[in-house]
Amino acid sequence: MPYAKLARMPVSSFQLPASSSQLPVSSPFPGFRSSAPRWHRRALAGAGLAGWLLGLLASPASAQTFEVAGARAAGMGGAFVAVADDASAVYWNPAGLATGAFFSGVIDYNSAKANREGDPQAGSQSATLLGLGMPALGLTYYRLRATTVESLAVPAGQLEAPRTLDGADVARVSSLISHHFGVTLVQSLTDSIAIGTTLKAVRGVAATALVAVRDRDDLLDDADDLVGSGSTEFDADIGAIAVIGTVRAGLTVRNVREPDFDAPGETESLKLHRQVRAGVAMTPSAGILVSADLDLRSVPGTTGLVRNFAAGAEAHVLGRALVRGGFRLNTRGDQPGGRAPVGTLGGSYAIVSSVFLDGQATFGSDQADRGWGVGARVVF
Repeated sequence: MPYAKLARMPVSSFQLPASSSQLPVSSPFPGFRSSAPRWHRRALAGAGLAGWLLGLLASPASAQTFEVAGARAAGMGGAFVAVADDASAVYWNPAGLATGAFFSGVIDYNSAKANREGDPQAGSQSATLLGLGMPALGLTYYRLRATTVESLAVPAGQLEAPRTLDGADVARVSSLISHHFGVTLVQSLTDSIAIGTTLKAVRGVAATALVAVRDRDDLLDDADDLVGSGSTEFDADIGAIAVIGTVRAGLTVRNVREPDFDAPGETESLKLHRQVRAGVAMTPSAGILVSADLDLRSVPGTTGLVRNFAAGAEAHVLGRALVRGGFRLNTRGDQPGGRAPVGTLGGSYAIVSSVFLDGQATFGSDQADRGWGVGARVVF
């Protein structure tokens, strides 16, 4: 069925008039208490420490949430699965390309951090997105980075000279950088329904280290100095969208194969977890769009498991300008970060009729990912 026949709901943004190394670790592990001979005690200390470290590094971990990419999407709180109709649909919902312009391009950058004073965990995320889209085909490259810091403690009973009554404080730093190269293919099933998939090669670079505890902002920044181990995996994202009148519904499954990447030494693997999100959107009146999204699966975030609900809106104002707003919270209130509510504000300005400059800010709970983003879009 020709793609041009798929129903298109007017969306306000397009309706303008005319080898391994680690951070330095000071050794806080002088040995175990023991009455055994000195050589025996050293052997036990080495074996016990190795076992403790392997226990810490045994489980895969990564903290990349759905909302990390797309300045326009982030300005709406991340409620974008049913809205995606520009080139960022290659990330948010591949099927959304069938409902958008005949050509669009996007480049943007987003950054966010969660670092609450006194919490044992902190993290940061960033995304750079480049995409080109047409109703049947899309091309994309995006780079995602997730860094986490978690405070740990060696049990005091295992140390000859513990630094504190609770043991020697150390921090575990992990970083996963993933480069995604994708081709998106879209097929309309009826005049109202389309499906799409992004087939992608993913180059992942994973790194971990145990370091002496200090300011967590510094640790997050210094994670750039970690040298990781790289490998390439193949993966796919799948999306579906339905448009009935002024109502849209979408479903996206990202990281279908859940690729994981070994850190140096193969003591730990960091995984891109499968993400499943559903969304609805509608245009209650000309130039106004409202939307809501819900994660259908929990994934690791910077402060525990995350299953977000998001709602947002986009509206035309002042001719060439658009404004956006939204909010987001974690429905998994039992996690260390709690509900972690945030608000978002964003906007676009058309410097010419087909070129938009985008920006967004995310604010609120310091247990949540707060940050900013900027971008540019071309739409024909």
